[in-house]
Amino acid sequence: MSSKKKNIYIFLGKVILITLLIVFCIRTFVIEPYTLSSTQMEAALVNGERILIDKTAYGIRMPITILTIPFTFDKYSSIIELPYKRIFESSVKRNDIVLFNNPLDTLKPLDKRELVLSRCVALPGDSVHVKNGIFRINERDYVCSPDVMNEYFIKTPNKKNLTERINELEISASSLREQLDTVFLRLNKLDAFILNKSLPDSMQLRTLIDTVSNYKFLIPGKGKIIDLNTETIAIYKQVILIEKGSKAKIVDNKLYILGEEQRRYTFTDNYYWMLSDNTLESSDSRALGFIPFRNIIGKGRFIWYSPIKGRSLSTIK
Repeated sequence: MSSKKKNIYIFLGKVILITLLIVFCIRTFVIEPYTLSSTQMEAALVNGERILIDKTAYGIRMPITILTIPFTFDKYSSIIELPYKRIFESSVKRNDIVLFNNPLDTLKPLDKRELVLSRCVALPGDSVHVKNGIFRINERDYVCSPDVMNEYFIKTPNKKNLTERINELEISASSLREQLDTVFLRLNKLDAFILNKSLPDSMQLRTLIDTVSNYKFLIPGKGKIIDLNTETIAIYKQVILIEKGSKAKIVDNKLYILGEEQRRYTFTDNYYWMLSDNTLESSDSRALGFIPFRNIIGKGRFIWYSPIKGRSLSTIK
């Protein structure tokens, strides 16, 4: 090989290496693509869409597992783990669509835990009250996104006529099923409003209300102090054990840290309550509990690919 060709190959190799290094740094610290693999954020986001996650939105979380094969998520070694650190820290805003690591996936390093995308509905210090299916924050009814999916039912003797009306209005309805003279279907709130406007008063949609769920609690925040009793330990047990790890034990509804019983507890992180738009098929705080700030990766910014025509290159709301 001539010296000239050798120099060209060396130059190209350097260009490729530097390019890969730049892309790797951007994905690690600035922005990273994420593909939705579930329906839990429909209809704001649909299954199969690819979005861009802004990792600078809440401050840059520094890598914890440094022995990782570049451009992979689950190819790593946990022999060396750095402590959690975030620079240029900024708070999560209400209604942000957030990507975070599952707090229950405790067998893996923090930055290698299962990824979950959901909407932030309550912030540190907020009170959350759910009664008969009504979701309230700070004693005010939560005004959810018009894209939130709910299950409705409608009394009609003819499912075919209803289906034709839905098609005429170009409404996206799912899970239509018929039981005697009642049709059950899933719609977002906007489509439900449009459909109701086109139906006679005798054929109005009704929401299936959850009359079982009934709970009330405060979202813990960094530095917040609580008195420990049977009720507070039941609510915050998961949070306390995650924060203190093997130092803490709960026995007979009493908290022991390093063997000493505690009467009060001070939280060391901020927490958030996530509620996905498709409330019927979701993995959010109702199953995962409080989401620690340290688990939050970034904010969903843009849809850069969608299987639905016209949705690509649009801002996420």
